[in-house]
Amino acid sequence: MAQVVGEAPPEADFFTWDVPENILYADGALANLFGLNPVVASQGLPIESYLDRVHQEDRPQLAKTIRDSIVTDRPQNETYRVMNAEGHYAFVTGYGRGFRNKDGDIIRYVGIVVPINAPMSPSKHTH
Repeated sequence: MAQVVGEAPPEADFFTWDVPENILYADGALANLFGLNPVVASQGLPIESYLDRVHQEDRPQLAKTIRDSIVTDRPQNETYRVMNAEGHYAFVTGYGRGFRNKDGDIIRYVGIVVPINAPMSPSKHTH
């Protein structure tokens, strides 16, 4: 599909996490997916702002997957539920990987989160 001159391309649910500073920067699409303010998300939020929007049953596994990805220096993907601004959970799959500096310290974690189906009502899967 051709882009109209002067029209911005759509955003694609990207993020980059400054691990030492614990600040995650996200585009507007990802912010909307997680029910967060797109302007604030582009300026950076602690990763906990995003993890708080992940369904409580999915949060421990997601945290483990991210940790394991950092420790093993391998890409990860995980499917989990996030709550949007309307209070509905939606399934997403996140893909990410860490990057180290020349000293071997993890400095960035970069990825994309992809919605995989329509939102669920808040009454489903809330506990």
